[in-house]
Amino acid sequence: MFTFKMFFLTFSLISGIDFKIRTIELDGKKIKLQIWDTAGQERFRTITTAYYRGAMGIMLVYDITNEKSFENIKNWIRNIEEHASSDVERMILGNKCDMNDKRQVSKERGEKLAIDYGIKFLETSAKSSLNVEESFFTLGRDIMTRLNRKINDSSPPGGGGPVKITETRSKKSNFFRCSLF
Repeated sequence: MFTFKMFFLTFSLISGIDFKIRTIELDGKKIKLQIWDTAGQERFRTITTAYYRGAMGIMLVYDITNEKSFENIKNWIRNIEEHASSDVERMILGNKCDMNDKRQVSKERGEKLAIDYGIKFLETSAKSSLNVEESFFTLGRDIMTRLNRKINDSSPPGGGGPVKITETRSKKSNFFRCSLF
């Protein structure tokens, strides 16, 4: 598990779902990510559907050394399609790419699955932190782009234009809910 630039070899999910808050900075704006981690455990599938409704972004993580975890991604995507907003940003991550000698799922298979669903793909290593930061920033940037597009699309023609935010703005940061499954 990788949280706050610390890697833990053991991970115990006693209560069901791990929850963390991660703040990142994108384009000069602080973005607060809520991260809900079920560690992919099937027994929490019914609980997670409640989290889909409010999610703006979802990371689907599989273990490249575990074929079954890769096959489960299709089930998670089906669940997302049934329960999440149609415009939720999604990303597939193949984790443990530092363990190439134990690889069961090729990078090409992960990429193909992502292409089939129109989702971005990265291979990561929580242990070596390869592409972990990049995955958070990519998903955060995609969410911001979608929100900005929504704002621009909903602005009435000739009505007001863009809003300039000055340094006297409130200290509240933008809030996105990002989920790991």
